[in-house]
Amino acid sequence: SPTMVVLKDFLRVFLLIINTLTVVIGIAIIAVAILSFLNSSLNIDQPMFIITVSVILIIGFLVLAIGIFGCISSITQSIVLSNVYSFLLAILFLVEAITLIFVLAREKVTTQVALDLYNDRVKGYTNGTEAEEMAVDVVQENLECCGFEGPGDYKGSPPESCCGVEDTAWIDCPEFAKYMEGCEDGLRKVIGGAQDLIAAVLGFALLLNVVSIASACYIKRNTAQYDKMA
Repeated sequence: SPTMVVLKDFLRVFLLIINTLTVVIGIAIIAVAILSFLNSSLNIDQPMFIITVSVILIIGFLVLAIGIFGCISSITQSIVLSNVYSFLLAILFLVEAITLIFVLAREKVTTQVALDLYNDRVKGYTNGTEAEEMAVDVVQENLECCGFEGPGDYKGSPPESCCGVEDTAWIDCPEFAKYMEGCEDGLRKVIGGAQDLIAAVLGFALLLNVVSIASACYIKRNTAQYDKMA
């Protein structure tokens, strides 16, 4: 019927737009993973970092493949490509669902691991790499805090990032501009907010996947019907 034809065309355009965005997102995820590996001060002796980046990279390639197959199947209306697209979407759905469950179930553990990592970077500030020092400085400057529990966490004089006056050493920093509070509470809030955002994004992605799978199945079913009629 004309209504079904219009609906089918609408869903094709919808999937084409969604999958074009998916291709861009996939490329962005891959780029982030590669840049994280190249620019990180962490090395091969830290398997947790390697595993995390590898998982992100795999997800990036999976998202990219889904976007490409989705775009091609939307244009060609190929039943085979539609089946591949639906299969990849189902895999991504499972990955996102597992990740969402992991994020929600391990929220406190993940937060504590991140806090412990930051605490270690503070204690080893002068012995760390430039990238590690920069990471600590960025946290302290943005959260206006110093150390983990306070300035006393540093073995020597706290870094310039513990002073509210730019490019001023701790010893020369006015008392009113010194950050005396530790970064633990601020970091805990930031990490918690990031985890909530990730959970919300994953939830939206799951919903979008369901809609995409349903749309692809609808188009495939009606394409098969029209091919038989033809």
